[in-house]
Amino acid sequence: MSPEYIYRQVAAAIVADIRSGRLPVGARLSGERAMAEEYGVAVGTVRKAVALLREQGVLVTMPARGTFVVKQPDDDADAERSAADE
Repeated sequence: MSPEYIYRQVAAAIVADIRSGRLPVGARLSGERAMAEEYGVAVGTVRKAVALLREQGVLVTMPARGTFVVKQPDDDADAERSAADE
């Protein structure tokens, strides 16, 4: 267990998948339920992780289409700025 919030751990895992190329720019993420099952968390936790990455400009959600990777994460500075805002 990490002292970091679970939704931040999920966001970090998504970022790791983007950086590794598993989720390239333009890729559609799995649905919330599938991601919740994959990461072993609640759907609300996935929603919060995706919302964080949307705020950072890494993901975009299009109604009735899904959530897509729109850019490579810059660095950990985005995450640090978001943490300071909470």
